[in-house]
Amino acid sequence: MLELLAGFITELRNAGLPVSLTENLDAMHAISHIPLEDREAFKYALGATLVKNNAHWRSFETVFEVYFSLRGPEYSISDGEGSIEDFLQQMQDQQMQGEGNGGAGGMDSLTPEELMNILMNALMNGDQAMMRALARQAVQRFAGMEPGRPVGGTYYLYRTLRNLDLDGMLDKLMEASKQQVGGELTNLEERLEKDEYNHRIEQFKQEVEAEIRRRLVA
Repeated sequence: MLELLAGFITELRNAGLPVSLTENLDAMHAISHIPLEDREAFKYALGATLVKNNAHWRSFETVFEVYFSLRGPEYSISDGEGSIEDFLQQMQDQQMQGEGNGGAGGMDSLTPEELMNILMNALMNGDQAMMRALARQAVQRFAGMEPGRPVGGTYYLYRTLRNLDLDGMLDKLMEASKQQVGGELTNLEERLEKDEYNHRIEQFKQEVEAEIRRRLVA
C-alpha cells in the first residue's frame, strides 16, 4: 500500500501538481480512516488532501483513474499495512528514483497502446498537465537520447514524434468527436473541432520539444 501511494504521488508531481511532504502525510492519515475497498471514498480522501487548487482537480482525476485502473491484483489498494515512517522513507526513495530516470514514474509500465489512449484522452480534454507528463514519457521512450552524442534536438524531436503518429491521432480525435454528438458534424463544427485539436497537438509537440531541450542542458 505504501509503495502504491508513493508511486501515485510521484505521478501527480509528474503531471504538474505541487504535492508537499505535509500533504503526503495528510493523505496517509486520511486513508487510514476510510474503507479502502470503497473506491470513491478512497479517491475523494486523496483528493481532499492532495489537491489544493480547483484547477488541478481534473488532472488529479485523470492520474487517479489511469494509475489505479492499470494496477494488477498485486497492487490492490486494500492490501498491506505500514507506518508513517515507512511511508516517508518510500516517498524519499521514489523521489530519488524519479529524478534519476527523468521523472517517468509509474508510466514506465504502460504499453504503447495504453500510452496512446491516455494521450488521446488528454488531447480531447485539453489536459495540459497530463500532456506535459506524457511528453516526458514519450521523450524517455522514443528519443533515444545518449550523453555525448553529437546530434541536435531536431533529431530527437523527429524520433519521438515519428513513434507517436500524431497525424493519425487527429483522425481518431475527429472520429471521437462525431461519436460524441451521435452523428456527423456540420462543416463549421468540423472545421472548428479540427482547428482546436490541431492547436492542442501543437501544444503537445511544444511540450515534447521543451522536454528534449531540458534534457540536453541537464
